[in-house]
Amino acid sequence: MRKNPLTLVAVAAVCVAVAACNREIKPDHKGGFLVQNEKLVELSAVNVETQFTPEGFALNYFNGEPTATVRTGDYLILYGDYKPYALTAYKHGAGFYEQDSSKASASDAITVGPMKGETAMFKVRFTKPLPAGIYLLECTLGKGSIGFPFRIE
Repeated sequence: MRKNPLTLVAVAAVCVAVAACNREIKPDHKGGFLVQNEKLVELSAVNVETQFTPEGFALNYFNGEPTATVRTGDYLILYGDYKPYALTAYKHGAGFYEQDSSKASASDAITVGPMKGETAMFKVRFTKPLPAGIYLLECTLGKGSIGFPFRIE
């Protein structure tokens, strides 16, 4: 059976073009990341703690500062055994950030899906605009809770 060299060259060109199209930005170590303008920004992880109000209501809080600002078109990458379960608004408290109980959970504003060709990386996309403020993507990690805080301006 005789093969046409032009056909082989065309098939090779298509394979190279398809491989070149999958140039997604991917982190090289585990953690939470923001993809902004084709650049990868590492998000600081914070422990999510719980305190009780005098009325007996539980409020989550975290120490630390949000290190990134999310803009339209940005998305997050979680690399590791993180299981996101909530996107919650927070407000500045006395030396820490506390859950803003006046705002509903914004978990319906995100979708979480696997990254192509990766089993331990997940892409978190924003499905609708969020009001300006501080947000925490809360995840389980093992038996504890960890969060990735960020700002929206």
